Amino acid sequence: MSFADGSQVRLADVPEVTIGTIPATPAFQVMRYRTASVRLNKQTDISDEVRADRNVPGITDVGRSVQGSIDTRFSYGTYDTWLERLFCSAWSTDVLKNGATAKTGTLEMTFNHGASDSNIGYRACRWNTLDLTLRSRAAVLASWGIMGIDSPTPTTAIIAGATYAPPTITEDFNAGLNVANLAMTSTALVSTPKVQELTLRLNNNLYQVDAVGQYAPVGHGLGRFEVSGSMKMLFESLAAYTAILNHENVAIGFDMNDPAGNKYAFSIPKVKFMDGGPSAPGNGQPVILDVPYQAVFDATLGASISITRTGA
Repeated sequence: MSFADGSQVRLADVPEVTIGTIPATPAFQVMRYRTASVRLNKQTDISDEVRADRNVPGITDVGRSVQGSIDTRFSYGTYDTWLERLFCSAWSTDVLKNGATAKTGTLEMTFNHGASDSNIGYRACRWNTLDLTLRSRAAVLASWGIMGIDSPTPTTAIIAGATYAPPTITEDFNAGLNVANLAMTSTALVSTPKVQELTLRLNNNLYQVDAVGQYAPVGHGLGRFEVSGSMKMLFESLAAYTAILNHENVAIGFDMNDPAGNKYAFSIPKVKFMDGGPSAPGNGQPVILDVPYQAVFDATLGASISITRTGA
C-alpha cells in the first residue's frame, strides 16, 4: 500500500477575486516552502451530562476553521503576492506599504499516494503574520501565519481546468552575503552598530468572526497592523544604549540583494527601542545588547513599513 511522502507534497496558491470563492479555472502558482502545517481545525464539544454508568454520552461536531503556518526560505519574486496579502495592500510602482484592503487566496496541497493523489484545498485564506529571521552565516528564513474559513470536500482529482505554474528559481537570500546597507539612525546613533541577528515580525492581528447557524467562520476582521522585532547588537559604544534610554525615534533600513542583482529594500522609518542594556556574559563571548523594537506610524511614509523591489 502506497503512502504519501513528505518530499512530494505540492503546495499551490491562487488569488481569490471574491473572498472565499475559488476561481472557476484556477491558475495555481506552485509555491516554494520548507514545511506547511495549514489544515482544517475541527472544534468539538464533549457532553458533560451525567450518566450513572460513568460513560461519555456523546461528542458533537460544532465547527471548523483553517489555521496553520508555512515555513519558507526567502527569495526575490517568490512571495510578492503573499506580501500583498500580508500588507493588505498592493505593489505600486514596485513599492509596497501596509494598508487596510483585505486580500485572500486559496491554498491547495496535493499528496501523492503513487497510483492516486489527494487534493485538499483551503479557501478564504488570509496572511495574518510574517516572522523574518536574519542571522549571521545563515539563510533568511520566513514563517507565514495563515487563517482561512474552510476546506472544500477533498478529491482525488484537481479542479477542472486548473493549471499549475512552476515555482520560481531565484536564489535564496542569506544574511551573510545578501543583506546590505543595514542602517539605524537617530540623534544618538550616528553610526550603525554591528548586528548578529535581526528579527522582523509583521502582525495583522486578525480575528475570527463567528455567527449562530454558521458551521465555519463568516469571515475575519482586521486588527491593528503591528511591526516589531528584536536585534542582537555588538556593544561597540554608548550610542545604541543612549537611544534606548532617551526613547528616541530610530529609522531602520536594510537591503536584500541576490547574486542575480534582484533587490528588496526594507524601510521602517520610525521605531522605538523598547528595552535593552549590556550585561556581562563571561569568558569567550562578546557583550551583546538584546534590543526589542516596535514601529509606529510615520506621517511622511503614510505607513509603518515599506518594501521597494528592484528586478535585475
